[in-house]
Amino acid sequence: MQRRYRLLVVDDNRENVDILSDRLGSMGYDVEAAYDGLEALSKLEGELPDAVVLDIIMPKMDGFEVLSRMKADPEKETIPVILLTSRNETPDKVKGLDTGADDYVTKPFNPKELAARIKALIRRRTDQQKRAAEEKLEALGIMADGVAHEVRNPMVTIGGFARRLVKELEEGSVAESYAKSIVEETARLEKMVNAIVDLKALMLPPGGSVNLREIVEESTAAFKGELEACRIKLLLGVGEEITVKGSRENLTLVFMALIENAYEAIRSDGEIRISTAEEDAGEVTVLVEDTGRGIPKDELNHILSPFFTSKMSGAGIGLTMVHRIVKNHGGELSITSAVGEGTTVRVTLPRGEDAP
Repeated sequence: MQRRYRLLVVDDNRENVDILSDRLGSMGYDVEAAYDGLEALSKLEGELPDAVVLDIIMPKMDGFEVLSRMKADPEKETIPVILLTSRNETPDKVKGLDTGADDYVTKPFNPKELAARIKALIRRRTDQQKRAAEEKLEALGIMADGVAHEVRNPMVTIGGFARRLVKELEEGSVAESYAKSIVEETARLEKMVNAIVDLKALMLPPGGSVNLREIVEESTAAFKGELEACRIKLLLGVGEEITVKGSRENLTLVFMALIENAYEAIRSDGEIRISTAEEDAGEVTVLVEDTGRGIPKDELNHILSPFFTSKMSGAGIGLTMVHRIVKNHGGELSITSAVGEGTTVRVTLPRGEDAP
């Protein structure tokens, strides 16, 4: 099931907003309204829309100023913007496009035409984001090869000599403590390098069909003790007959990582729910929802980037590995979150063949 795209419609004419909200809503969009420029900027501080339909002539702040401020903000600069105005003057069009507008529609407008333009802009932006993510992951794979070749061998040598020194140095001496520190830090680096190199193995193409319920149950079993000890409820809403295409081992890693993240976000007295959303004939969508602390907005936009982490330690590549596995299975992964309310991870995978 495809997610519903969010639109922000900004116009001081309430009749225009009502018309657009009704028409675009009937076409499958979630529409939020703002009636002047200042209100639009306030709405943009919440969950970011997938596109903005922006009137030019408005009270308090015109559309050009709203557009200029959006393009000056790194979090908002890539949001597609269609300018909407009753004017048909070339200078306004030029100014709007120069400021960063992606398209321009003159009133009176045809709602179907406007919806088609919105759809095209969202598709273009989505394609660009996918290409950028794929390029990052490809670069990460190349880097993993370099790490394996250039870093692992000397690190193993350093660790090996340090362990020999620990055995030969006087017990309790300062030199022995230094050597032990080298051994410990080398072991930590080895663990991180192994995790990075594991990314390369996850790029192998998956095959076959696996039972989704079995994968989820195997993943949750590893955390049964911790969840019970911390009074965290685990609710499963996954049918027994659902199959997805892919590798049992790698998909189990996906759900183990997502459950671990949810557990760490809650820590005690909370709930983790794993369920399937409404499905279509070709794909299955799994929701992993928690009632944890949530992810701040400024972190959410970077959460899938390699090595980004909000944790105090670790390589910070867990969600990058999850993203890589899901993409390699022909699926999609998205995350929504609100601080103090919790996080929802949406994993969409191709449906597998029914068991004979």
